[in-house]
Amino acid sequence: MWSCDTCGRPNKSNPLICETCGAAAPGADAGQVSLALQRDLTMEAHLRALAFWYRAGAVLLIAGGVSLLGLFGWLGSTVMRDTSAWRGSGAMWAGAIGYLATFVLAAAAGSWVLGHFLARFVNGARIAAGILTLVSLLVAGGRFVFTAIIYSRVSDDLYGGSMYFSRPSLAGPIATFILSTIWSVAIAYTLFSGRAAQVCAPAYRTIVARTAAMRAPMAKSAFFVIPLVGTMLVVLMLLMVFVRLHSYRGY
Repeated sequence: MWSCDTCGRPNKSNPLICETCGAAAPGADAGQVSLALQRDLTMEAHLRALAFWYRAGAVLLIAGGVSLLGLFGWLGSTVMRDTSAWRGSGAMWAGAIGYLATFVLAAAAGSWVLGHFLARFVNGARIAAGILTLVSLLVAGGRFVFTAIIYSRVSDDLYGGSMYFSRPSLAGPIATFILSTIWSVAIAYTLFSGRAAQVCAPAYRTIVARTAAMRAPMAKSAFFVIPLVGTMLVVLMLLMVFVRLHSYRGY
């Protein structure tokens, strides 16, 4: 850690230039400082944050895939013990779960590889992540339309146009769709921006390799902080639900 002679601000992750004003660090090599000034640490932090969540998602998918494989093994052993189950749905469910587990594990491997290369600023990984983001945006739109249709039909079937009963609200799906759309558009805009393309260029990666002592502050990226806060809130809500259910069992 060092303090900048120009602005007086402390620096932790950048030993070559000041993180605030860009002034050279005391005693830093002039050639290294010149290369360091060419780096876009903000965009690097965004790409590294997105790569982190791709790899975190891969870990969750692996856990889900392993759980499905365990269920597949349990169903398979049950079917083998009871030959009459072959004439039922046991074998069908076991096969379906096995295929689903294979798909989930394959998706986990792809997510990990994508995150690995995106963190290393490989241009192909940037383009692939951008395309996947656009696809997820289309899927979110289709899911919202399907949800609205289901809500409408269920509402008509259950309430039949009655004015005396409250109908289910679309406020939750609408808010989820708007937030997911804003998030996906922000990611796609970042990945397809000229700054991201420059960071993922071979010449830029050479600069990064020659100034490896510098690290982009991933924790300052909105693409890291916002999902982290959301994940913490979800975990907190699940813990509250678990505690409440556990307290109900005590009565």
